[in-house]
Amino acid sequence: MDTNEKTRPLTALEINLERTRAVVDIPEKYRRLLDVVKNHYGVSKRTEELLVELHHPFVNWEYLLAQLKTLSIGDFYDFNTHEDGLSALKTFADIYLAVITSAGDEEVKDYAVRYCFEYLNTVLSGSGKLLERNTALFLPLFRSLADLSRSQGQLLKKSSGYVKAVARRMMENHGDTMRHHVPILDEVNRLLFSAFKSTYLYWLTQPDPSQWFSTDGETREDRDAYRELISPLSHEHIRKLIARLEDLHQNAATDADGLARYLELPDHAQIANGYLVIADALEKAGAFEGRRYLVKLHFLFKMVGVAGLSDIHNTGLIEINRCLGRALKEESDRNVNDLVREIFRLLKKTVLQNQYRSSILDCITTLAKEIFELNRHPLVDTFIEELAAFGFQHPDVKGSTAEWQIQVNPAHIQNIRSWLEIISRKPRWTKKLLSALIINLKLKGVFVRDTDLLQKDISRLLNADILPAYNLVKQLLRIFPIYFTEIGAEGELRTISTAVDELSARHDRLIYFLRKQSHVESNSRLVPFIEDIFRYWNSGDKPFLKEHLPEEVYGEVQAAGEYFDGIHVIFDSLFQKIHDDVPKLLEWDREKISKEINSVAGAGEREKERAELMIRFYQLIYNKYFHQHIDILKDLETSCLLDLRKIRSLKRSLQKKDYYKSLIIVLAMLAVLKEKVLSSQKTDYFENIYYKRHIAAGIPSMYGTYREEKFEAMGLTFRLESFATMLFERLVESLNLKFITKSTLMRIHEYLWLYIKALELEGLATEGLVSKLRYITSALQIRQFSIDQYIDIFQFIAKGIQDITRDYYIDAHRSNLPVIIGQLIDGDGWGHDAASCPTGTDLKSVPVIAPKDQRAFYQYSENFVRSIIASAFGLQVLDNFVNAVIRTLSAELEKFKDDKQILNLVMAYIPELAISTLYKKNRDADNQILIGNKAYMLKELISFNLAVPPGFIITTEVFRGYEGVVGYKHIFKDLRRRVYKEIKELERITGKTFGDPRNPLLLSVRSGATISLPGMMCSILNVGISETIAEGLAQKEDYRWAAWDSYRRFLQTWAMFQGIDRNIFDEIMKSYKSRYAVAKKFQFNPEQMKKLALSYKEAIVKRGIRILDNPYRQLQHAILDVFASWNSEQARIYRRQMHLSDEWGTAVIVQAMVFGNLNEHSGSGVIFTRDPKGASQDVAINGDFIFCVQGDDIVSGLVETFPISEKQRIAEKRESLISLETKFPEIYNELVRIAELLVYEKGFNQQEIEFTFENDTKRGLYILQTRDMVQRETDKVRTFVGGGDLERSFLGIGIGVSGGAISGRAVYSEKEIEHFREKEPETALILIRPDTVPDDVGIILKADGILTARGGGTSHAAVTIPQLNKVGVVGFNKLHVYESQGYSKVDGKTIRGGDFISIDGWSGAVYMGKHEIGADESYKIVL
Repeated sequence: MDTNEKTRPLTALEINLERTRAVVDIPEKYRRLLDVVKNHYGVSKRTEELLVELHHPFVNWEYLLAQLKTLSIGDFYDFNTHEDGLSALKTFADIYLAVITSAGDEEVKDYAVRYCFEYLNTVLSGSGKLLERNTALFLPLFRSLADLSRSQGQLLKKSSGYVKAVARRMMENHGDTMRHHVPILDEVNRLLFSAFKSTYLYWLTQPDPSQWFSTDGETREDRDAYRELISPLSHEHIRKLIARLEDLHQNAATDADGLARYLELPDHAQIANGYLVIADALEKAGAFEGRRYLVKLHFLFKMVGVAGLSDIHNTGLIEINRCLGRALKEESDRNVNDLVREIFRLLKKTVLQNQYRSSILDCITTLAKEIFELNRHPLVDTFIEELAAFGFQHPDVKGSTAEWQIQVNPAHIQNIRSWLEIISRKPRWTKKLLSALIINLKLKGVFVRDTDLLQKDISRLLNADILPAYNLVKQLLRIFPIYFTEIGAEGELRTISTAVDELSARHDRLIYFLRKQSHVESNSRLVPFIEDIFRYWNSGDKPFLKEHLPEEVYGEVQAAGEYFDGIHVIFDSLFQKIHDDVPKLLEWDREKISKEINSVAGAGEREKERAELMIRFYQLIYNKYFHQHIDILKDLETSCLLDLRKIRSLKRSLQKKDYYKSLIIVLAMLAVLKEKVLSSQKTDYFENIYYKRHIAAGIPSMYGTYREEKFEAMGLTFRLESFATMLFERLVESLNLKFITKSTLMRIHEYLWLYIKALELEGLATEGLVSKLRYITSALQIRQFSIDQYIDIFQFIAKGIQDITRDYYIDAHRSNLPVIIGQLIDGDGWGHDAASCPTGTDLKSVPVIAPKDQRAFYQYSENFVRSIIASAFGLQVLDNFVNAVIRTLSAELEKFKDDKQILNLVMAYIPELAISTLYKKNRDADNQILIGNKAYMLKELISFNLAVPPGFIITTEVFRGYEGVVGYKHIFKDLRRRVYKEIKELERITGKTFGDPRNPLLLSVRSGATISLPGMMCSILNVGISETIAEGLAQKEDYRWAAWDSYRRFLQTWAMFQGIDRNIFDEIMKSYKSRYAVAKKFQFNPEQMKKLALSYKEAIVKRGIRILDNPYRQLQHAILDVFASWNSEQARIYRRQMHLSDEWGTAVIVQAMVFGNLNEHSGSGVIFTRDPKGASQDVAINGDFIFCVQGDDIVSGLVETFPISEKQRIAEKRESLISLETKFPEIYNELVRIAELLVYEKGFNQQEIEFTFENDTKRGLYILQTRDMVQRETDKVRTFVGGGDLERSFLGIGIGVSGGAISGRAVYSEKEIEHFREKEPETALILIRPDTVPDDVGIILKADGILTARGGGTSHAAVTIPQLNKVGVVGFNKLHVYESQGYSKVDGKTIRGGDFISIDGWSGAVYMGKHEIGADESYKIVL
């Protein structure tokens, strides 16, 4: 033999056998059995197995008895014909006696006695010529049995028939032989007496059947008929039989005649079968005509309640099943409901014996079939009420046995099947039973093994008409942990469970047991088992494992040693990361599992691999039994139920984190699955199941697949619903419900429709919610809809959710809860005992809960309702969502209750429009109103692939809601979050980090209004710099000078916005130029520039100005400064002069800094695309630039500049020979190209372009902004003469639609016009109206000017006034006109009829009083 073959490792099968093998010595006296059949291989092998089992320390008496019967009776011939056959036969007799005396189970003893007598019959019938030899067997065996009967009085209680059969065979076939063996006959007599005496005494311990017939309402004739029929089974008759037996024993001779008289006595089996005979007689008895089956049922139910009749219980229950339907048909319509109640009362008495639960459930299923066939809804209601009150078989799981099988109530799964079958008959009629099943399973749990194949029952239910009860059906089906098609541990589950066990060579008893459980007893309890294993590995506390392991396995598990220490280190670390929450491990993908485990120090590679495999094992088991979305995309792809294109679309939207679109797709998938489930077309199932027996545990198991479309659709539905719930949560998180604006409400409104769809998929009626949701649809179209009204609507929606919850999840179970919880409190799984449910009880009434039980009742009830609502798809997430909205709206209302104006700003604010990124299109925000003209043009340039510094815009949306944004911390925090997100994106684009001294990202923060206010507003460059960052940046060769120059610039800008005069910095600059003898600042060396910058800092600090070094705080401060600069004095004066509205506001543009101040090869400038002094419209760039500066130097006019082109330099007679064209020709040529591109190809007006270049190549060129060149019109209009009085009398701006300046008296009516025309004919009259209509033409003709509060550029007044050659201003919104009273108000100032006012029909300006009018030119500015 090959050496390798000798030393090969044991196979898995051999290891299993080794685990269960014990060393057994067979005593010599038993070995003769083996000698007798040594030439018969099969018989010899079975004999050896019998003897090993007999002497095994853990003998299985049931198994032994079965083997003994097979050998002693089935193989009798082989033993009998051997020359030493008698010895073998005596050995069998000894073994029978050993079982009878040693087995602990009474049922095993009864069968041992029965098989022993069958064996003796076999000896008598099969000995043939060897009978004389074999008679030696009888005497000692008879004596032993008789002696045992005296010591164990009940031993032969069922044996009288067996003894009688042996005695009859002895006398009828072997009388001559036996007559010569008087001692044997004597022992037979003794045995017969003992057996019959034991039988009769036993029957006297059982209920007397003569008392079973109720006397209530029965006639004397009925009672007499029953007594006559039952007489042979009455206790009275049994006592007569005992007397007869005693007489026979005293007087009978021990001969064949004496034996014959014993044989005339009724034995145990005859008495038992007599009950069946009586039952049949009752059915045929004329005395019970019209109710024969009911009387028979009464008797049968009594019969199956008698323990002594256990041998015929199944026959009795079969007969009950047969009679149920006939009894229903026999009963009149009027009494049939009472009959059903009576049947359940009888069943209730029977069920007290647990061993008949299975048959009773069969009876109930049969009764249901008969009742449904009658097709009477009220009768079905009665049946279901009685069935719910009857009770349910709960799983009662009690851990594993010594045989490694989970102890569970075997009737539990059958009860589920029975009720499912009943429900499937007509779901629309069985909603109450659906509810009862849901409550029982929710409160006391469900236990289903893979091998139960409950999937078939679910398929049958789904193929019924479930639509009318769809929601309840879903509530029920969610409870079952069976939505998988792979039965047993197959595929990856088997591979991983085997692999983790093999890593310890199957020596880790804990993991070995787990693997066996998953392969053999696979069920959902494996999930908490694995979770407790993890807790044990973390803590070392063995009690975590107690309920899962058999005693012998539990005893072998050690919280120390080879299979614990390393894994303990790993799970101790992991539990810190998951905060002791084991299900958190479900969220880890394989990469994270591996990363976290491999980062743990102090554990070996084998233990790390075991840990990794176990966590994956846990995920697979969890995903198998529970409706989670682990590997949901994989599940979708392998399901074959959905369109692959939709699955790919879902993948794409998930990759983009577009949860809204993902939800739309998932809900559409769920709708497809629902349609499949509810299809009227029946679907067939396919199963490919294999059965096998595990040697180690001796437990039969199965594996294979089960497929059926509706079942698979429902399972996938539950997984997708779990996934959709997660998406709903992500969607709500994206809203940031810390604050709510109208835009938030629009998104909330949009999202709410998805929730409605989810509820419809759940089978809920949503009409009420939909009507309330349409309130929001309408409200969003109303401008002045108050927050109070929105709160009301959402409270209406919340009330609608409460109504749905009550209707579908509380009221649907209300009548069942007291009944079922009462059963649980009483500890009776089958309901209250019969005494508490008398015949005729109205089960429709809600049972009263005793005061002592009320607390327990409410705990059960609360737990159930919470659990069932939490499992409903879409309901709880919707309720949480709506209540979060109500809380936020209420908080906002409370916060701003005294300032509704800010509240209005908050509500009008649209946070999604607050930010727009330069390098990405934003359809909603990319317009000049929101992002300003500067940013709009920059985005255009980017679309032409021109270089623009990357950045983002904080839009005018923030400005318009400024007080609300800055004054409400939640909104401001949201804005800050959005800004920080953009900074991270800038870091990604630039490869620099904001605040990192080694490679800092610096920012420019500029204004960007729709209406340009050149030079009037704040710009802050080099934001993000500090002394530390400047020091770090200066370490880069190209930035040694620029770093400190940039810091200096930042400091000066920062200080000037804090109120420090520019002259202070000019003086410092002048002193440093003098000290170092330089004329231009770029002539400072890096060290000198550093000292200059630090001198600026010192001057600032001396004046009490705080300099922020934190870059993010700098940025926040800079952004707020830019917004604030819109209302600076110079900006306000400029707007007033230009007659621009203050409401335009500004955006803020944040961009990465580009450095024109790096060195003499960098610079900044501004160009015009044509000569501003010439008449030609051809592109010919002009302008200014300077090198080694940043752009603000150019626009501020603080430095001497150089011309752009040579033509410009010559035309302007510049002294310097420098131009951009000659010094930086590549930059110049690129700017020419850009100008021609914009004007000639893109059709732009002539442009003014600001630029910076970091080096002298075109790759170093960046465009900072572009705008139309200012064009002027030369038409003259009359204007007011400026001055202090004019400015002080300014009221505001409307829309100028015609004419120029006019001063006159205000008039409100035709009467006033006539009055002033007569009194002051030369004085101009200005008609003030809230608005105008065509009928006003007559009165307008009589006035010289018109001012209206309402109207726009296309309004009636705007169209009519120019045609009538009148001066007009419309849309002066600040004006409140009280026409009938003859006055108006503007900002608290009253304008009465006859008061002087002034209006400018060109600019739209309105003034109080009379003002001087000049003839100055006023030019229209084209922007």
